[in-house]
Amino acid sequence: MRKYTRRFKDFLRDEDGLILAEGIVMMPLIIWALVAMFIYWDVFRTINVTQKAAYSVADLLSRQRDTVPLSFANGLQNILTFLTPGGHPVKMRITSFECISPALPSQPGVSQPCDDTLGSYRLLFSFSPGNKVTALTQANIQGWKTTRVPVLNNGESVFVVETSVEFKTQMKTVLAGFLVGVDDGTYGEFIVTRPRHRRLCLEGTNTCS
Repeated sequence: MRKYTRRFKDFLRDEDGLILAEGIVMMPLIIWALVAMFIYWDVFRTINVTQKAAYSVADLLSRQRDTVPLSFANGLQNILTFLTPGGHPVKMRITSFECISPALPSQPGVSQPCDDTLGSYRLLFSFSPGNKVTALTQANIQGWKTTRVPVLNNGESVFVVETSVEFKTQMKTVLAGFLVGVDDGTYGEFIVTRPRHRRLCLEGTNTCS
């Protein structure tokens, strides 16, 4: 009996293979951490790059003096694609509009601003290079008042650059979705910009005349 007791105690004191056992236990957590860091970094990199690209396109449009040619507007898609490397498809829509608001009854000649109850937006154009996104109508943009667009004065004009990137995980669903909680998805930007000149118009439309 003492012989078996001694052997059992020796077995409990034996530390051979301890590092290997700990490594086997920790290996799944290490693999998960590496996968998670890669996928989360790719998500935030995609969002950050797309945001910077959208602001660059908006700044480029804000500098246009005359009516924007169709060739120029379509070429903006190439610029956006160039500025967003990584293989994730990017779409864009440009919408230009101005505030039309009636005068104050008590102060003739002084117009009211476009807010949630007064005035309306007059659509100048809505355009997506390559027709990748459905163009908006005048009714569609009325809901932007005070929620997505700052209050505009009568006759004041802005334009909106919307972008959407279809993010696709580099490591497919079983690792990205189940282990890390990141699935394929669409991330977008909504950039409101004031033109440096009167307003932004597009070739082939007659709303600016």
